[in-house]
Amino acid sequence: MKDEKRERTPKERLNEFQARRLRVTFAYIDRLLCEIEGMLHASSSHAAFPRYAADVSARQCEKIDEFIARLRTQLVRALESQGMERERAPIPALRAIQAAIGSIDMAVEELKPRHMRGYGEVPEAVAAELNGIVKNLGGLVAEFDRYVRGRDEEGVRQATKGDSD
Repeated sequence: MKDEKRERTPKERLNEFQARRLRVTFAYIDRLLCEIEGMLHASSSHAAFPRYAADVSARQCEKIDEFIARLRTQLVRALESQGMERERAPIPALRAIQAAIGSIDMAVEELKPRHMRGYGEVPEAVAAELNGIVKNLGGLVAEFDRYVRGRDEEGVRQATKGDSD
């Protein structure tokens, strides 16, 4: 015979403000855990400008990952013990990726000589180099954007092939 959980009375549960505080704090803790994961795995990201030095041993990385998993399990259990459910992710990942690509595109655009003149006159030879850098980066960013939006021929072929398999 299974133990049936009985419904808590209002006096036995958190009020709406306390419940929101619990959920917001747990979400904050989870974001910090995500940041720790990012720090741990930064060395494998191939970042061009890494923020963190790779000074964590494989064993430490494994143990830290275990602690993160245990903490997340406790967060979920604590929510469930209060009769609360986890919220679904509100932001679609592809939309967030598209927004980030848009920001990258703007950052690349701002490298054009006409935007750099605010920092001083740009020599003609350097202006040509900057325009080349912007053209190369801009082309790659545009290709990346097309792929993410599903307008890349190869990506469309692969997605279609995957759907028919």
